[in-house]
Amino acid sequence: MNKEKRQTAIRSLVRRASIRTQSDLIAQLKARGLDVDQSTLSRDLSELGIRKSGGRYVLPGSTPDEQQHEIDYSPVVHSYSACGPNLIVVKTDIGQAQPVSISIEGKEESSIVATLAGDDTIFVATKTKRTQAVALRRLADWFGDKNGN
Repeated sequence: MNKEKRQTAIRSLVRRASIRTQSDLIAQLKARGLDVDQSTLSRDLSELGIRKSGGRYVLPGSTPDEQQHEIDYSPVVHSYSACGPNLIVVKTDIGQAQPVSISIEGKEESSIVATLAGDDTIFVATKTKRTQAVALRRLADWFGDKNGN
């Protein structure tokens, strides 16, 4: 197997997907037709300067802001539900509301006007009942179907 092709595929996968383990990366490479063993993958990651940050692999030179927006927060989001025509309440693990809120804001979803985060709760403001429905669908896309309604 061509080392350059393998390393290009590794960079591409790490850039585009949230890869949390070497096993995940090996499976993704295999899906692309590249069979790689763990020791070869470890060497490639080291040579490419790819490291773990926030529980996932990141490329060298990634800024904290870029990493923040790409982190998968679905495991720490417990539920979200509509509260009136313009508000959604999101419940998270303790201490995770602020990073999840930053992630939501970073997505620049037009149906979401603003977020307000406490320790484990986020208020998501929308303009209308219609934009609230759009925001609920986006939350499902980002965090899975955890709608408490």
